[in-house]
Amino acid sequence: MGVFIRTVIVCLIICVGYYVYVFLGKESYQPLDTNKTTVSQETDKYEKLNQIKKEENQQPQIQKMKICFMSDENTVHYVERETQNATLDAAIQELLKGPTKYETAHGVYSEIPNDVKLMWLKDENGKIIVNLTRNFEYGGGTKSIQNRIKQIKLTVDSFNTKKPVYLYLDGKQVEYMGGEGIYIEQPLN
Repeated sequence: MGVFIRTVIVCLIICVGYYVYVFLGKESYQPLDTNKTTVSQETDKYEKLNQIKKEENQQPQIQKMKICFMSDENTVHYVERETQNATLDAAIQELLKGPTKYETAHGVYSEIPNDVKLMWLKDENGKIIVNLTRNFEYGGGTKSIQNRIKQIKLTVDSFNTKKPVYLYLDGKQVEYMGGEGIYIEQPLN
């Protein structure tokens, strides 16, 4: 009987050791049925999806706006610019930057001098006022000044505002421009 008890004790020790090793000793124990998920795993999945949706909504949307330049044939040429903020103010700023190198290589140019700046733009009382620096009127002849005004007018009109557009230089409404004293009819459109 002594041998039998020793054999049972050894078997019990081996079984307990095996149980401890297999079920308690492994840190990354996974159940055999991996298709079952816990409530916390499902919650984590939905939280991750919601986070991804929030990040997508926070990414700025790219919008397009039309800018009016001139072409080699001395005709109007619209270009599209992509921006995160397609406002009239942004469109005038893009117009004043002039055409890109690519656009210039394809015959697009601006009659507006490079150093002209937008002082302010107002949309009030049913009209739009574009106030530029005085150097807008310098350089070029009558046709050049007419094309500058056309570029401003058509860039504003591309926003379908249907509002009258007035041109100011250094805070004053323009009546005459350039060395030849060209009369500027207001509103421009």
